[in-house]
Amino acid sequence: MTSLLYQTLRRAYWSLPLTQAQKEQIAGRIRRLLRGRAANTVERGEHEELTQLRSYVSQILAIPERVKADFVEIAEHAFERHATDPKVVAYYLPQFHPTPENDRWWGRGVTEWNNVSRAVPQFVGHYQPRRPGELGYYDLRVMDNIERQVELARMYGVYAFCYYFYWFDGVRLLDSPLDAFVAARNIDFPFFLCWANESWTRRFDGTCGEILVEQPSSVQSYRSFIEAAIPYMRDPRYVRVGGRPVLVIYRPSFVPECRATLDAWRSACRAAGAGAPYLIGVKEHTWDVDLLQHGFDAQSEFHPGTLFRHCVDITSAQSFVRKDFGGMVFDYRDIVVNEKFKRVSGAKLHRAVMPMWDNTPRRDHMGMIFHDSTPALYERWLTAVIDETRQLVARGELDDSFVFINAWNEWGEGAYLEPDARYGYAYLAATRKGIENARD
Repeated sequence: MTSLLYQTLRRAYWSLPLTQAQKEQIAGRIRRLLRGRAANTVERGEHEELTQLRSYVSQILAIPERVKADFVEIAEHAFERHATDPKVVAYYLPQFHPTPENDRWWGRGVTEWNNVSRAVPQFVGHYQPRRPGELGYYDLRVMDNIERQVELARMYGVYAFCYYFYWFDGVRLLDSPLDAFVAARNIDFPFFLCWANESWTRRFDGTCGEILVEQPSSVQSYRSFIEAAIPYMRDPRYVRVGGRPVLVIYRPSFVPECRATLDAWRSACRAAGAGAPYLIGVKEHTWDVDLLQHGFDAQSEFHPGTLFRHCVDITSAQSFVRKDFGGMVFDYRDIVVNEKFKRVSGAKLHRAVMPMWDNTPRRDHMGMIFHDSTPALYERWLTAVIDETRQLVARGELDDSFVFINAWNEWGEGAYLEPDARYGYAYLAATRKGIENARD
């Protein structure tokens, strides 16, 4: 199936006049049906069922134990940046603190940690639940936690955080961690913004697609957004390219009158003395276009969205404990060993890497899992991407050496660099090694 046909069919299906819950159910049933046919499955006998359940129970009971072969202790010495090192940027989720909106929608005190802690393995060998390491189930109202995150990021070579910015026609959500960081002038660490310009729905906990906060689509709303970003761009720590503040747009396809709107942003920023922003658009798997032609200065990958169509689906090879599993399981090793990450191309394209991905904490039995990710595979992927980035910068095909990591702390999507109970600091160490490997 060609990329264009896939995008057309996908858009047509998700635009059907059904509720989000109904469309999710139908999609799950179709996946289960196709998997059954593809694998030529037969009913398992009682003995096989019992063996599976015993293995599953053993895995659950072993969760409190540390897997010593996987665990990496904290580094003894901090990373030393070289002038030619790439700028590894980690997306940062400013969640993990109670808000009035989340109290109203989910219950008092509910944060992403509620999803993380309720996760269970979907099959034997599935790594869930994922428990945090040194930082624990932290609260981002506490500045000590923010400061320690920065210390760890710097210690292992992360150049900057790219903060998700939630703005809905003048209304900000999840704003306090970013604002606390900006107010703490003692924290000397680069940052910039990614406007997550899409509506919020109840898919946060996997229930349905009911809209909680809608992202207006009018030209007026989009053009007025830039006024909210300008104060951050004036911060001396804000990342710039050629003197221009960097701004990432998560859903470029949603920007109305795209080129004219981006030009209006640049004019507003110049008038405010912030400098015309350097605009990076995130490539979307449902809108496969050259974003430079729509007015962006550069474009970037964002995994798994940019990549998953090229990945090997191993769902039918798993023996699920729940018979109604309607999600997808992909092979992380295949991405790295067979260099599937090279399948995506484009002018001024910044590469991205995901250390892992598993959003079953949010989506439960409808989630997408990239199975068998390891720090070693992630390091190999990152090293290759950094090496390519350095060559592109040297040839003048990129204006700067950003490599995006999804993410610093997306625990609900199983995409994080922060230390956890199983691997300790292994993914952070792999990030550092990926940068140092490319020096050679």
